[in-house]
Formats: sequence, structure tokens, C-alpha cells
Amino acid sequence: MKIKKLKYTAGLLLIAGLVSVTTSCKKILDLEPHNSTFTSAYFTNGIDANTAIAGAYALLRSALLNKTSFHVYGDATALEFSINSGQDDAAYNISNGEFTGLNVDGGFWNWTNYYQLLQQINLIIVKVPDIPIGTFANQDDKQRIIGEAYFLRAFTYFYMSRIWGDVPLKLTPDLDISQAKNIPRTPAADVLKQCLADLKIAENDLVFGYTDPSQQAVRANKGSAFALEAHIQAWLHNYAACDVAAGQVIDNGQYQLVEDTSQFSKIFIGKSSEGIFEINISYGQSEGIALAGPNNPGYAPTLSFPFIYSKSNLEWPLSTVYIKQLFNDTDSKKDIRYQKYFFQPESNAGQTIKYANITYADGSAKNDPRLSNNLNIFRLSDIMLLRAEALNHLGRDAEAIVLLNKVRNRALVHSITSESGDELAQTILEERLRELFYEGQSFYDLVRTKKVSNPLSGFIDQYNSSFSDTKLALGANYWPIDPAMFKDDLTLTQTPYWVGKL
Repeated sequence: MKIKKLKYTAGLLLIAGLVSVTTSCKKILDLEPHNSTFTSAYFTNGIDANTAIAGAYALLRSALLNKTSFHVYGDATALEFSINSGQDDAAYNISNGEFTGLNVDGGFWNWTNYYQLLQQINLIIVKVPDIPIGTFANQDDKQRIIGEAYFLRAFTYFYMSRIWGDVPLKLTPDLDISQAKNIPRTPAADVLKQCLADLKIAENDLVFGYTDPSQQAVRANKGSAFALEAHIQAWLHNYAACDVAAGQVIDNGQYQLVEDTSQFSKIFIGKSSEGIFEINISYGQSEGIALAGPNNPGYAPTLSFPFIYSKSNLEWPLSTVYIKQLFNDTDSKKDIRYQKYFFQPESNAGQTIKYANITYADGSAKNDPRLSNNLNIFRLSDIMLLRAEALNHLGRDAEAIVLLNKVRNRALVHSITSESGDELAQTILEERLRELFYEGQSFYDLVRTKKVSNPLSGFIDQYNSSFSDTKLALGANYWPIDPAMFKDDLTLTQTPYWVGKL
């Protein structure tokens, strides 16, 4: 896979908040490397380094918001919604396991914008160590920026690996177009091994907490790195290592569950006491996003009137089957998540309102809605339940139940007292599905725990027949790659399950 021909300048990429990434590139990763002379001249002081890392976060934000892909990959595929095919035919097909077809936008298959981000990250990793520390206004910034870059590289590759499986592993930036080389897909096991190696560096370079409160959760810290390590180890089913990493997050005391239920919605506005890593989407900081059609980064398919005043169509209504099964015990109506996550959840037009903090740029006219909710990547309840899963697999059910009940009690539902083994594993999974609904986690939880294709799992009858055990064994949960990326690159191969299907 040759890295060439991206139409950007170093200066543009390194300006936070002004970065705009599209998936309309024509060549493979389609990156035009920085001119080596310009790059050397640019990375000369602490201001350059701080601007560069801000640009990396902006690129990550753009990639995750593009075509609502964060929720398409992690939520639409989990049957949380009864997607309206007349309003969003692509997401409807995707929810049925049809990742290809005329109505599925090839942008979902294209990883170009992630490699644009990785080019930026690799530049930081290579160039910032040589910047004299005396040029940083705050001399702690240098080590922190390097740690954040390693965290972002690990996160990006882990995120891509869950989507596509094997992906090209590129660890150096292209500084000279004449030296760019085609890179074949790297086995996922090797990619994840590199992610863990990067995280060891990040964990060493970063600290818990923030000296600047405005950076809380929206910039990675040591807790973010350990949370990511816990997720990678769980994906690899290395539950002993998952337990250790999750324990680093939980036991250090930097994060607290939001216990005041009247403040519950603030978790999703952002920077709450339990936020570990979030994507900044704050209207007050000029980073709110305009809401428009499906190809707009600010597309809001789970919301309509009365939450968006001028919007009558609801593209992704809740699945009543899913909701009724997930909230099916005597405590369901008291569950704070049932009350705060949903609007009319058992109707044909039920809405997911976790991310419903809407501001109108045109004031009382209410024709220009802007979303102002941070996108949760990791938060404390997620890591607590992930550790409970690990402890259950390690035969430490009593400890797992303690963590499980902390999340359940915060939600105002009864404690679990006597479950163990497989029964407890099922309960922990369903708690994750309740707690993390529409947070980009559900599909990956179901794949990791091998429940996505099992209609006898005890969760939802005939859960998702699109992902049979046979199809999963062949890798149907991984996405195809865009055929346009094969041009001029004979090293690139299609995701195995999708060979001949595009």
C-alpha cells in the first residue's frame, strides 16, 4: 500500500479545529507526505508540537464522525434499532449484516482518513523527541505530547482492527514521496501486539489528572491508556491482563461514577467525573456540529421532534424487541437508564436521547440545530463492567459481582447476589448492553463474547441471524475494503469473507 497524493499541507493539518477530512481520495491511502525540508523546519518548538497534537485529535474527531460511522460500526450492527429503510437504506442493510451493495456508501469501506490521522501521529512520534525541551512553555508538555501520540496510534489501530481485521501497520511517516512503499495488510495479532507496545510507552509518559481542566477527558492521560489496554486485552481474551489494566483505572481514585441521577445527562454532555476519554463536541467551544443529512458528520439519526425542533423524520427508531428484552424485569421502569436514555422507548418511534443536547445557532427560529454532546469512548462504568467480565472469566465471581452491583445500584436497580459462572457472564454482558447503549460498544461486546450469532444465548431470541456461526468463522463481522484502494497497489488484498462479493 503506497502512501501518496493526499491534497493537504502540513500547516493545515497542524491547525486544530480547521482540519477537514473526506473519503473522496482516489489512491490507496492517498497521502502526499510532507516535504522533508518543510517538515524539519516546522517541528522546531513547543508551539509546533502542541499544534500538531491538537491537529491529531481533530483528525480523529473527523474520522469517527464521518457518516456517523462510529455508531454505524458499533451500534447499527447490534440491532439496537429498527432502522427505517426508507429514511436510511444503507444503515438498514448494514444492520442486517449486508456490508456491501448499491445502497451502502463505499466510504464505510475506506480507511484513508485513518491513515491521514496515522501520518500525523507518526510525524509527532518521530519529530517531537528532537525538539529542544527549552522551547516548551510548560516543559512537561513534551513528554505528555509524545505519550498522547502513542495512545492515539494504539487507539486508531485497535479501532481499525476491530473493523477490518488485518490492516497495514505503518509506524513511520512518509517524508519523501519517492521513498513511499506499498504496505500489505498486517495480521491483526501483530497489529494488536504493536498497540500494546505503544501503550506501555503512553502509560509511562502520561499522568493521571489534568493541570488544565478544559482538557479533562478530551485529551488522553494515563487513565485513558490503561482503559484502552483493558479493552485490547479483553478483545484478545487475556483476562488476567485486562483485570490488571482495568484495576489501574478504577483503583487510582481519579474517576467517580456520577451518583446524582439528576446530573446523569451531564455524562453525555461531557467532562463528567467518570469520563476517561471523549471526543470533544462542544458548541460552547465552537466545536458543536451542525445537524443535516446522512452524509453530514452531524447527522442525528436517533433524534427528531421534540428534541430537534425542525426535524420530523426519525431514521433510527429504537427496536422495541431489543428494549423490552433488555429492560424486562420488575426494576425496569425505575432504571435511570430507561428513563434518561430513551424517549417513548416502547413505541414505534422511540428515540435514543443520550446525545440530545441541542443548541440553535439561529436562536428562537430553531432552524439551525447544533449538537453539543461529547462522544464517549471510555468511561468508568464501562471499565468497571469490563473488569467484572474479566474477573468472571478468572473464576473470581464474588469480586465481579461487587463491580457489577456498583453500576446497577447507580442505575437504581436491585443488586445481584448469587449468580456465578456462565449465568453471571450473561448478566454482565446484558448490563454492558444496557449501560453502554449507543456508545459504539455493543456489536464488539457481542462479537467478543460470541453472542452475536447465538439465538440460544438467552438474550434475544433469533438475535441476529445475519451473523451465523459459519459466517463469523469466515470473518463476516469484518468490513470489506474499498475496491478503489486497489488501484496501483498489487500488495493489497480484500477482506477474505468479502472476496467476490463487491
